[in-house]
Amino acid sequence: MPPAVAVQPLEAPFTARDLAAGVPDLKEVGRRHPAYGRFAESVGNTTLMELPGTAGGARLFGKCEWENPAGSIKDRVACALLGDALLRHGDRPLSELRVLEYSGGNLSRALSLLSAELGITARFVLSSASPASLLELLATRGVGVDLVDKELGFLEVVRHAVRIAAADDRWTLLYQHRNPVNVLLHEATTGAEILRQLDGATPDAWVASIGTGGTLVGVLRALRAAHPGVRAVGVSPAELPYGSAAQPNGLPKYAGSGGMGLGIRQPFVTLDDDRIEHRTVSWPQALAGMADFHRLTGVRIGSSAAANWLAAREVAAALPSSATVVTVLPDAGTPEEWQRVAALQVAEPVA
Repeated sequence: MPPAVAVQPLEAPFTARDLAAGVPDLKEVGRRHPAYGRFAESVGNTTLMELPGTAGGARLFGKCEWENPAGSIKDRVACALLGDALLRHGDRPLSELRVLEYSGGNLSRALSLLSAELGITARFVLSSASPASLLELLATRGVGVDLVDKELGFLEVVRHAVRIAAADDRWTLLYQHRNPVNVLLHEATTGAEILRQLDGATPDAWVASIGTGGTLVGVLRALRAAHPGVRAVGVSPAELPYGSAAQPNGLPKYAGSGGMGLGIRQPFVTLDDDRIEHRTVSWPQALAGMADFHRLTGVRIGSSAAANWLAAREVAAALPSSATVVTVLPDAGTPEEWQRVAALQVAEPVA
């Protein structure tokens, strides 16, 4: 059987034809593997929360993705990627499936939980900057971890995993940046949920951090199918923005959304490059945003959620009060992020 996705360089061309197959029948996977079915049923249908905005500006909403079973939006991606691999694996014993993936953090949490419940061998490639709380969790779940020097940037994390898969075909690389199910499942679930939860209101703008581009592009496809005029705004770290020609670097960045460097653009996003606006948020701004959001709402969000909120609030401020802006809050933050927020003793709202 073929691997879940071909082992190609991250920067290899990606076309709309790659998304033409549609979402695979993951319900069949749940019938074959009840542990997968239970996990999949508990993912999604997260709250669409009204967020603090700017007086006189558009209404602002965000999806509360920490409500997923492993605590982040990457639970959806784990369902998509591992479900696709299981479908392709067919009726062969699960002991013969060895999954390999790279992660900025949240995907490895979700995949390690699901893999452990299924009894599947898993191996993850992470940055050496990964939080200790994550590494301890992965150790308790018995997964293999390869750490890549943080100074080489996330691009080298991806490339390290690609090299492993290319050298040893016993590993099935899930390849979140290139596997179409990442986009297609967000279109079918996250995007569809937002449309239903808006209850007839028209989304004027959709704002999301880029990361792989799966959430940004998948939800955008769903929203534009119903409302073709929706603006799309992609957010990435100021320390290495989307498409930057700069060298990859080990600078601290808000979680899970770094650019690649060397001019490399995330494959999914290239499909809509001419129809996506771009904004950046720095690591200090994201930390301050976490503190400010918590002060205003009593709710804890992670650094990528704070970056999304800050960018979305900026977009909403320039729109009339009759408009609607939607974003996503991927997680509630790691213990290490909140320790940094506490250490900074941020007391003033973000300007």
